[in-house]
Amino acid sequence: MQKVFWVIIGFLLSAGQTYALHTGGGLPHLDNPLGPTTNTFEALAAKILVIVSDIGGVVAVFFIIYAGFLFVTAGGNEDKHKSAKKAILYAVIGTAILLGAQALAKILEATINSLK
Repeated sequence: MQKVFWVIIGFLLSAGQTYALHTGGGLPHLDNPLGPTTNTFEALAAKILVIVSDIGGVVAVFFIIYAGFLFVTAGGNEDKHKSAKKAILYAVIGTAILLGAQALAKILEATINSLK
């Protein structure tokens, strides 16, 4: 058992020396995590809009499915039926706001680019 322990310790200590030999000198270089084309505020805002739109689209689909589930399970209960209608209405309004924000951003981008 003691022999196995010392073999494991030997492997662990030799790995540290190997990594120590691999390190290079000089200043570290950090790449842009958003890609080489994201150098301006406009490009950053466009990337953020795409990410928010993608996430918002998925959330909107799930809310519409959930509202449909509420509508189906309402049965004959009038109160549940009204709340399901409200949920569907709010999900559709949220989706419209999301699409409107995308359209507004594209219009503003085109307007700003034409002024340059």
